[in-house]
Amino acid sequence: MSEQGAGGVKPGNGGRSMQAQAGQGETGGQPSTADEQAGQDKKPGARTRSEPSGVPVRDVRAGWGRYLVAPRPLGLLAGGVPPIEAGALFALLEEDPDVEPLAQVRPARSRGLGAIAEPHPACPPVAVVAMPNERARALATNPQVVVEIDQPLTYSPMTAGALGAVVPVTDPALAVMLEEPGHLTLRVMGSDGRPVPDAHVWAIGGAVVHGITGPEGQVSLTLAGDTPDTLQAIHVRPVSGYWPVRTSAPHMGGGETVIEVPALADTLENFPDQAHTGWGVQAMRLHQIPPTYRGHGIKIALLDSGVNTAHPDLKSTVQTGHDFTTTDGSDTWRSDLTGHGTWCAGVIAAADNRTGIASEAEIHALKLFPGGHVSDLLQAMDYCIGHDIDIAQISLAYTVPSQLVAWKLLDAHAAGITLIAPAGDTAGPVNQPAALPGVLSVGAIAHTGTSPHTSHTQMQPPWPGPHPAPFTPTGPGVDLVAPGAAVITTALGDGYTPADGTTIAAAHVTGLAALLLAHHDHLRTHALPRTAARADHLHTLLRTACRPLPYADPARSGAGIADAPTALGIFASWRPESPVERLHTSAGSYPRP
Repeated sequence: MSEQGAGGVKPGNGGRSMQAQAGQGETGGQPSTADEQAGQDKKPGARTRSEPSGVPVRDVRAGWGRYLVAPRPLGLLAGGVPPIEAGALFALLEEDPDVEPLAQVRPARSRGLGAIAEPHPACPPVAVVAMPNERARALATNPQVVVEIDQPLTYSPMTAGALGAVVPVTDPALAVMLEEPGHLTLRVMGSDGRPVPDAHVWAIGGAVVHGITGPEGQVSLTLAGDTPDTLQAIHVRPVSGYWPVRTSAPHMGGGETVIEVPALADTLENFPDQAHTGWGVQAMRLHQIPPTYRGHGIKIALLDSGVNTAHPDLKSTVQTGHDFTTTDGSDTWRSDLTGHGTWCAGVIAAADNRTGIASEAEIHALKLFPGGHVSDLLQAMDYCIGHDIDIAQISLAYTVPSQLVAWKLLDAHAAGITLIAPAGDTAGPVNQPAALPGVLSVGAIAHTGTSPHTSHTQMQPPWPGPHPAPFTPTGPGVDLVAPGAAVITTALGDGYTPADGTTIAAAHVTGLAALLLAHHDHLRTHALPRTAARADHLHTLLRTACRPLPYADPARSGAGIADAPTALGIFASWRPESPVERLHTSAGSYPRP
């Protein structure tokens, strides 16, 4: 496709402060940035106030929403309906007193190999505006334009039901509140006798209450609709260094309750001083490919929450990025407020002595969370096209299908970018955008015995070996699966943590895809032009190299588990089997050579 750069953002009229409908995530950052390379300009005049953290905070006006408006492509217009040029449409929006233009996503087409892939992009220029919801509904009836909500980006939520607990009341108005709220005091201690600060604690009952432990590992929770005795479960997730723990039906009384979390060192001998070959690496036989296969020269975009580049295993492997959620032009993509992007970066490209699959790949950390919207995702995809990205892992999702995103991803696919996305973590349908054409959708597998301290042990099957993770989608639409439960990877700070989710599974596939582009004989010696055929060829190589998942419904597991030596077309000598590999062969997953 012909779109370049990160999507030029053109100033609006700036005459009114941005207003948006409450409840649509409008307190997040804006899509424009000061990064000239990204091809974006700040919108002057918007009234923005900043908290000490630097995150922009915008006012909210009742009855208004944030919308995307674009001219409908010529080929999709009904017979007899004339097209409208983007410039004319945007001028009308500027003049409309009921519309506040915020930005324009105009992909720059001046550089990047993607410019020659397709002269006519599928996705038209897009205006980002704030307007009354009634005005948006009226405008959407015009057959010349496309109007969509500029949805906030999010991660696929982990439902309590997927983990075997009672699903809490989803509407707070339906919850029965106690006249005198209950209180629960917990102290989280490691098996090494140390208090665990900054650990996330969830008390799950009729509602979910969350807290974070202090320096001494203590947290106090207010239970508005539960007592300590009526809680269904307590879930503790340390930031690093320890396994998460879930306690079902805790029946806690008064006073302080101590919850112990096992240290990683209890189960991983001499870790992190000694290199750790995780079960996921073994499941995909990544440890049996030549050590010189490191993904050199391949560009990977990680669309996520940024990356903790101060981590010793990432500081030399993640050196490029862009934050689409801020306007201050700082290197805020180097910080990660959730840890999620750091988990994925560790799986893909952490230093060789730890966990990374393609440690010499060039990682672009594109920050879209928290605070990002679909308009930011459109700009990030233009960045990928303009910077000749080879593989884009889209770790974020949105609720309502977006035609504009579908068109933008078609442009990226046409530019030869391999698109990989997690299928979702709700044990339901496949997420957007993983369900879209041209996107490789990745589900997650767990492995019996590899996560003895987590909630996954409650839902393990009776057979040994790999099995669909309890949170992975039920399908259809999953292309393949990869390890996505109890995977040890880089964490915030300088430590390591077990991570779960289909995003972690997608990171395994992203790393393997980088090795294919860099080292597969055919791809290396017969350079393919940057077109859709290039991305399709890589998708085919990954899917055909999969081994079926024993006893699993193909709707949940797709083609199966990607096998690295098979995908790379190389002979891998069989090393002495680990307990994980013995379970694989006993379950029929991997035949002995």
